[in-house]
Amino acid sequence: MLYTLKNDFLEVKVDSFGAELRSVKSKNGEEYIWQGDNEWADHSPVLFPTCGNCPNLKYIWQGKEYKLPIHGIAMYRELTLTDKTDNSLLFTLLSDEETKKSYPFDFKFEVEFKLTENKLSVTLRPTNTGEGYMPFMAGWHPGFNLWGDGEIGSFAVDFGEGDELMWYPILPDQPISYTPLPHALDDGKYYLNEKEIYDNDTMIFENYPRTFKLVDGTGNAKISMSVSENLPFFCIWKAPVSTSRFICLEPWSNIFNSDGTTEDFAIKKMQRLDSGKTCEYTYEVSFT
Repeated sequence: MLYTLKNDFLEVKVDSFGAELRSVKSKNGEEYIWQGDNEWADHSPVLFPTCGNCPNLKYIWQGKEYKLPIHGIAMYRELTLTDKTDNSLLFTLLSDEETKKSYPFDFKFEVEFKLTENKLSVTLRPTNTGEGYMPFMAGWHPGFNLWGDGEIGSFAVDFGEGDELMWYPILPDQPISYTPLPHALDDGKYYLNEKEIYDNDTMIFENYPRTFKLVDGTGNAKISMSVSENLPFFCIWKAPVSTSRFICLEPWSNIFNSDGTTEDFAIKKMQRLDSGKTCEYTYEVSFT
C-alpha cells in the first residue's frame, strides 16, 4: 500500500512493501526517484540484513547453511505501518517463522521517513529481540533520476574535497577484491563513467565524505545527501543500459568477501548487535 507525505516543497510516496521510497516530486511535479523500466524495475530498496549478494546466495551460521536473496529480506516483505504523523511514516518488520528460514534471528526492523521542508530523512533501526548477538548489514539503494538531456558522463558525484578515494574493484566473473586501490577524483568529483561502472558492476568506495551531492555538467545540484558515520561504504550503480537515465547512490555498512566462498556469519566482518540492543543508520536527502 502506498502512503503519502506532503508539504509546500515535496510530495513523497512510500510503499509498505519493502518500505520502499517510490516517488519524490517537487511542487512543480518534477520526479526525482527512478520509476523503473525493464532493466531495473525497483526504485529505492532498503537493504537488511545484508547488502549485496552473499557468495552463491548462501552463508553458514552455527554449522548450518542458509540461503538468502540479494540484499537480504526486508525489500521482499510487507512491512506494517506502525506510526504516522503529518510529516513522518514508521514501518516495522518483525521476524517470524518465514524470515527464520533464511535468517535465523529474532529481530524488529524499523524504517522511518521524515519530511522537513525540502529534506527527506530515512532511518533504518534494527533491534535484536533474541538471545545472543545478531550479525547483520544495513544499507539503502535509492535510484535518482538524471535531469535534463546532458550525457550521463557529464554528471558527477561531488564529494567536495580530496584527490582520491579508496575503492574495491570487482573484476568480471570474480568476487570483490578486498585489496582497495586509490581512485582519482577530478577536483573532488567522481564523474559517472558508464563503462567503468558496468565493467565493475558496482563502484564501491570506502571512507568517503559523508556529505555529497549529485551535479550535472553545469555544476547544478538537485540531489544532496548526508549519511551517518556508521556507513563506511558507498556504492554507485546503474543498470547497464545508456537509455536508463538514473544513478543509484548507496550507503552500506559492510561488503562481502573477496574469494567467493560461502561465508560463516560468526566470523564475517559485519555488524554485531547484542541482545536487546538497537542501532540506527540515517540518510538525509535534500531535493532542489
